[in-house]
Order: sequence, then structure tokens, then C-alpha cells
Amino acid sequence: MPGIGTLVDLLLFYTLERVLFNRMVISMGKNSRQVKSAMTLWLMLEEIGYHELIRIIHSYDDDTIDAFFEEALQCLQFIQPNASSPIDESYETPVFLGLFDEPMNFRFFYYNREFMYKRYVHIMDTVCDKIFGENAAIEVDESGLKPAARPLGEGSTTSQVIGESSLNPSLELNQYIESTKVSNLNPGANEFRPGQTPEDTRTMFITFSKGHPLSREEIFHFFTSNWGEVVQDVVIEHTSHPGQEPQFGRIVFTTSLVIPMVLNGQSKAKFLVNRKHLWARIYVPRYRGRKKLASKKV
Repeated sequence: MPGIGTLVDLLLFYTLERVLFNRMVISMGKNSRQVKSAMTLWLMLEEIGYHELIRIIHSYDDDTIDAFFEEALQCLQFIQPNASSPIDESYETPVFLGLFDEPMNFRFFYYNREFMYKRYVHIMDTVCDKIFGENAAIEVDESGLKPAARPLGEGSTTSQVIGESSLNPSLELNQYIESTKVSNLNPGANEFRPGQTPEDTRTMFITFSKGHPLSREEIFHFFTSNWGEVVQDVVIEHTSHPGQEPQFGRIVFTTSLVIPMVLNGQSKAKFLVNRKHLWARIYVPRYRGRKKLASKKV
């Protein structure tokens, strides 16, 4: 059947995500649609440099995962097209404590909402809608060659999840396979990153310590002093409330070749600029390349 091989690759690549999905839906009793939305948000955060986020979340106990889940649902409200600006002090409260070593709050999501919503929709359509079913994650059968409509993980059986459902498991699975709509691409072709624009490849997300923002001029001066005339633009969060200082921004370089030098082999960079901390992360969209499939393990 066309698309099965590609779907199996996708399922294998996102094995840990499927395990966590089943843990939250089956063991913790969470709403499957909400869990899928939270997982999509977490995968989007992995794209912008918060690597191994799913693995880290999965390592926690159920109560902590439940807290991260509730925060994820709140964060999702601020990346919607009609989102309202955070207005009171509660939106300054850090979210996902213990996961990141730099500040993150609801303002971070609101400031980056346009970019995040675009990536959220793309990840939902191309990944999460394919690997997560209505009641459990889609699994690969014992042969490892084709998908199987049964839950993934120990202590679960097909009958526990879909045996009592009015849905036909085979029909549901066929719909997932047909929905992939992926052609047989040349495995030797150059990497394709859907939804990525030339500016995306030259952009880094920047974060300041609360109460210690950097000006656009300070950021320009720091990067040009260290790497030359490489900065095309610096965009800083606009705050509309009295006393509220910017905490987030983006820097766009003239060429993507600058970014590896800035990162110096790391997934993120932390600098001290005029005695104030600056964190910088790169946007790296996930893709279904076979090289990455081979490298990702549970």
C-alpha cells in the first residue's frame, strides 16, 4: 500500500513521543486531543533549540508531567491568531520550571505567536495527526514493517484501548496511511525542510534575564564586535504596559553561516553583554530524513 514505508519511518522516529502519549492518555487518563496539542507544542519547542524536551518530560513522575501538561495548554492560548496580550503579573510567572535554564513565561509565547502558530500547525498536520490515534498512539507491528492499530507500551493490549470502541481499527489505520500523501522521494536527495523560509535559516531567538533587558543597539554592537558586519536586523519585544521591560527578541543575520560560529558547537549560546545575560537559540525544524531516524533512540 503506498505510503506505508514512509509512515513506518515516521512512527519509528517518534517512538518516545508515542510512548509518552500513551502514558498520558492511557495511564494518566488525560484527554487525547489535549495531549496531542501539548505534544505538538513540545515538539515545536524542540525545533527552537530546547532539545530532548520530550525525553526530559518523560523522565519525570506523573504529577510533574501533569503540571507541565496544564502549563502547555495555557501556553497554547497565547499562540493562537486571536490571542490577547498578557496583561497582569501572573503572566510573568515562569513556566516549565526545571526544564530550561533561562526565563520562559507566557509573554515568550505571545511575542513569538506568529512564528510558533505556523510551526505548530505544520507539526500537527505532518507529524502528530499521523502518529497519534483517537485513543492511543499508532504502533508498528512486530515485524517492524507496517503500522498496527494497538497501543504502545507495557501493560496495554489492543482490546483495552480500541476493543470497546465503535471505530473500526483497520479503517482508522487505513485513514492514517492514506492521509500521509507522501511520494517516493529520492533517498539521496538534499534535505528538505518544509515551511522554512530563507529568513528562518538566519534567525536566532534571544532571551534576557528578567529586569535586565538589552537594547537593540547593545545587541548589534556585541555581535558586530565579535563576528563583523553580520547582523541584518534585531527585533525586541514591544511592551505596552507601564514598567514592563522586554525579555525576548530575535536576531536575523545576513547569512546562516554565522550561526555555527555563534553557537560554537552547542545547541544554544549564553553570553554576558554589558554585565547582562543573553541566551540565543537557533530554529532547526524536524524532518523525516533517514540519517536522523537512525540516530534517534529511546
